[in-house]
Formats: sequence, C-alpha cells, structure tokens
Amino acid sequence: MAGCRNMAENGTGARVAVERSADAAFIGWVTFNSWNPDFRSGSLGFCFAEEVWGRGYATEAARATLAWAFDALDLNRVQAEADTRNIGSARVLERLGFRREGTLREDCIVGGVVSDSWVYGLLRREWDHGPD
Repeated sequence: MAGCRNMAENGTGARVAVERSADAAFIGWVTFNSWNPDFRSGSLGFCFAEEVWGRGYATEAARATLAWAFDALDLNRVQAEADTRNIGSARVLERLGFRREGTLREDCIVGGVVSDSWVYGLLRREWDHGPD
C-alpha cells in the first residue's frame, strides 16, 4: 500500500484495481510505474487471481492501462518483465504487442525458488489499441 501511495505522490506511476463487471469482485491489479518523462518510458506489471487466469482479464486491463499511458503520458516505450516459468503472463504481453528482448538471469525469487525473468518492450510505433 505504501508503494502505491509513493507512486501517486511522486508522480511515477499508478496501480489500478480490477473488478469483474458481473459481480464487482476484485480479481487483480495492473501497475504502471517507473515513469520517466525525460526518456518517455515506463513499466507495466499485473497480477490476477488464479481462478480468473486464461479468461482475458489481464489482457483487457493491461490494454486499457497501456492506452492511457501511451496517450496521456506521450510515451515512446513501455517495458515489462515476466518470470520465465509464467508462460501465461508472457502470452499476455505478446498478445499486447510486446517483444521479448532478453533474459535477466536469477532475477527473482518466487515461493523461495530463484528464477530468471524475461524482459519485454513495446514501442509507440508498435502499439495497437485494438482487441486481439
């Protein structure tokens, strides 16, 4: 919670809660952070409840966040990372037009297990607002 407040107060990002429209249940969040107006760049992240994986919610919410970020902040580039074991998140990023640019070795620890992360980038000229 403090991290969200800090992003909002210092103007470097935002975290958006995502609710399912059918029942208003909280199902996850999307974060846009590390905004750098000089470089016209920032980072995207998301986390959703396991019971809604594979239903398009992450893609829809991330697409809306990207549309806002590219337009309102005049971005040139957005970066994202995904644990190499998380194929679902990698697919969401690729569906949105992100390109895998590299691997960060032993970059994260999830559940006590050290893992690599894939780095993705999306440029303004590659951004497609439309649905899949």
